[in-house]
Amino acid sequence: MQYAPVVVESAPSKLATKTGPRRQASGLLSCNGDNGCVRMLGALINDPKRSWLTEPQSAAEYANGARFFAYRALRRTLSCRELVLASQDLKIAAARLGAPGTTISAARAAGALSLSTAVAAELRNEMTDRC
Repeated sequence: MQYAPVVVESAPSKLATKTGPRRQASGLLSCNGDNGCVRMLGALINDPKRSWLTEPQSAAEYANGARFFAYRALRRTLSCRELVLASQDLKIAAARLGAPGTTISAARAAGALSLSTAVAAELRNEMTDRC
């Protein structure tokens, strides 16, 4: 059985706090279970505006990995500007995943950090090749 990605329309963003990440009201921030993460990944990949590139997440949101897999899937189609934005986002993700006091387990944070590091290297290679 194949699952078609579900496109989720994004609503205008609102600032959560001065220090916190900007939030989307679209439901792209959390996924409950594997099927939810697959739907989120499909929504990220199929978003023609890619406005989520400029929307940093919390450590818990980065830990689900959907955004990292979206970067990996899109890396050959991202513009040079989008590659830079993605690289900056991965730096933010690494800082938030490595920060003390997060609500996620150390093992989950380490796994997400490992994935983000691998994807960051892939994006650097793509930028070197094309930009």
